[in-house]
Parts: sequence; structure tokens; C-alpha cells
Amino acid sequence: MKRIDKKTERKLYWLFIPMAIVVILLMLDLWFGMNLGFLTWGKPAILGSALIVFIGYSIAAIRQRCWGELAVAVIIAVVMLLNMSNFFIDLFWPDR
Repeated sequence: MKRIDKKTERKLYWLFIPMAIVVILLMLDLWFGMNLGFLTWGKPAILGSALIVFIGYSIAAIRQRCWGELAVAVIIAVVMLLNMSNFFIDLFWPDR
């Protein structure tokens, strides 16, 4: 399976910064009780920052024709979106 080259991959690591900021704010809110209201804006923030990473890696995989990495990224993104929408909870526990 063809992989994204190391130079491009190092540049793509910068896309994880928004997700790291969201996770730090989550830890400050939940662990240290700083009352940032994370439960109201946290889900869209996590979703948006994860999609930034997904879109960046997808563009790089398409440009370099790394179809295996693109397929794995799409599968991970679909499972993440289904999990965040409580699809699996509603599927297995419909009366809840």
C-alpha cells in the first residue's frame, strides 16, 4: 500500500493543533472545573477539528494517489460521525 511521503506528513501534523486546543479546553473544563461551558460547544468543536485533519489528509492522499490510506481515513471518519450521532446507542438500545 502506498503511503503519504514523510515531508508532506510532517506538514500535515500542524492540522492537529486545533484538535489539541479543543482537548486542552475539555480537560480544563471537566477535570479542573473551570466552567467553560464545554458541553454546549464541545461536540461541534471536536467534530470541526477532526474534520480539518480528515480533509487535509484526504487531499494529500488524493494528490499522491494513496488510495489505501484514503479508504482507511474514510472508514474512520464514517465510524466517528456515526458514533458522535449516537447511531450505535440507538441501534442497540432503541428503548433508551
